[in-house]
Amino acid sequence: MKRINNKCIFILGILIGVVLSVTTVYAVDAYIESNKVAYNNHNKNNVEEAIDELYEKSGMHKDKWVDPILNGADPVLKDPLIPVEIKPNGDVYYANLNSEWYNYSEKRWANAIILVDSPSNTNYKVGDHILESDIESYFVWIPRYQYKVWDLGKYISAPDGSTLVNGSYATSTTQAMNKSRIIDIQFGTPNNIPKMTEPSTTGVYYTHPAFTLGNKDLNGIWVGKFETGYKGADSTTSAQVNREDSTNVIVKPNVHSWRYNSIKNMFMTSFNYERNLDSHMMKNTEWGAVAYLSHSQYGLGNEVEINNTSDYMTGYVAAPNTNQSTRLGTYVESNDKTQTQPWNTPTGHLGSTTGNISGVYDMSGGSWELVAGCMEGLVGDSGFDTSTLATEMANGYIDKYPNVSTETSYNNRILGDATGELGPFYSFYIGVGTNSHHNSWYGDGNYFVEPNRPWFSRGNGFNDGAEAGQFAAFIGNGGLSYSTSFRLVLTPIK
Repeated sequence: MKRINNKCIFILGILIGVVLSVTTVYAVDAYIESNKVAYNNHNKNNVEEAIDELYEKSGMHKDKWVDPILNGADPVLKDPLIPVEIKPNGDVYYANLNSEWYNYSEKRWANAIILVDSPSNTNYKVGDHILESDIESYFVWIPRYQYKVWDLGKYISAPDGSTLVNGSYATSTTQAMNKSRIIDIQFGTPNNIPKMTEPSTTGVYYTHPAFTLGNKDLNGIWVGKFETGYKGADSTTSAQVNREDSTNVIVKPNVHSWRYNSIKNMFMTSFNYERNLDSHMMKNTEWGAVAYLSHSQYGLGNEVEINNTSDYMTGYVAAPNTNQSTRLGTYVESNDKTQTQPWNTPTGHLGSTTGNISGVYDMSGGSWELVAGCMEGLVGDSGFDTSTLATEMANGYIDKYPNVSTETSYNNRILGDATGELGPFYSFYIGVGTNSHHNSWYGDGNYFVEPNRPWFSRGNGFNDGAEAGQFAAFIGNGGLSYSTSFRLVLTPIK
């Protein structure tokens, strides 16, 4: 019989060891994948941590989690963004990229944070509970998608409808209000859903324009989870600051929205916040991208509930026992905690675009949110000059609209901006002696820019009742206002 020398035995032993190690790792990993905890129970699995360590020590590669429904449009993470999972009570944990930390089929959108400059823990790692005091800003990932066009938005007028009578709308206006639909969305990367020209017919899929910024095609956008606040402000008045100041930006719940600032200051503050992540002031089309995703099969599929806090606190939502839950124009605006609830409560979740804590907040009510969308060549009282405005429009940071519009020129919409496509529109009164407004889905107010008011604002305010919502659009001259805020967007390239 041929003898087997010691060298062969040694090599054979190594091979057997490697096979056993690989088999063990994959077997345990398969067990973990088949026994995942529910979203409402984010307890860290010690076995999963051990497996991750075993992968690291073995030198083997374990693929990062990707959501198959996104077709490659998964979150783009760059410093200083930290991926997180947020429990329903608001506790924040450093996400494990090798685990299912988001799932859009289950309406769990990906979240990330940016830490303050000097956090109490400079070495947070996977699984750690991140202190709220260490968080500067929250962001939510909106993956690149195309949607099925149902309306080309060619409306040029709003015929008169009926008045609000005894708490209900007359038939014609009710029919106009009941026109919302679940928006059919398909996700993908620039490779499989490229930029498209606006279609000339309905029933076709169209890549949302928010995923093109200048000459960049994006995998998606990171949207501020809340309206932008002013760091250190402890009252409504101390959050009214008219200056450019990127160092005091915070995007958090339970803070006062930053208001009474010029659009130019809002724009430059946003632009200089995180240049590494191509930060900028939210555009009108980017608002539309969030609103459409909220009303798709991957979002709430309904109108988000209103933030009715009269002290402009972010992340608050009207309690169900207040009148505005009827969405018929009268309701209680309040900072009374029995009539408004924070983001991390069951009621608070109704103010999110997903109906759970993973979504975007403050898109209905709170402050009026100014967006970077304006008529060409008309600066109003924004602080811009016409040359700078033209440059930023050309660079893709401000949406450009024709300068010959009227407040009912919905046909001048940018397809996807959640204005003209939401018709047909009616002008009607919501009470005796009140001003008429042009209704969008759910009766949200919807006006189009015109020369005396060339800038868009979205969502409406805490005291706007039925006219507030993620489909509301209003207009102004861009001047200083105690009731207007803004939102950040990040657009890193993969």
